[in-house]
Amino acid sequence: ALFQIDNKGNHLLVHEESSINVPAIAAAHVIKRYIAQAADELSFEVGDIVSVIDMPPKELTTWWRGKHGFQ
Repeated sequence: ALFQIDNKGNHLLVHEESSINVPAIAAAHVIKRYIAQAADELSFEVGDIVSVIDMPPKELTTWWRGKHGFQ
């Protein structure tokens, strides 16, 4: 089993296929607040850092995949 530690030092069991274990390929600094509009979107505030895990070519999609905390 894989474990992640949260910000309080608690161990969390993480499924192997969970995107939380996908390594980040970039980090994004949030400059505009965004409220998720769908279940597969993230909400973030100005100043947050989002770990980018997938940047598909622009001709395929305008969306990137990322991690913010445990989302």
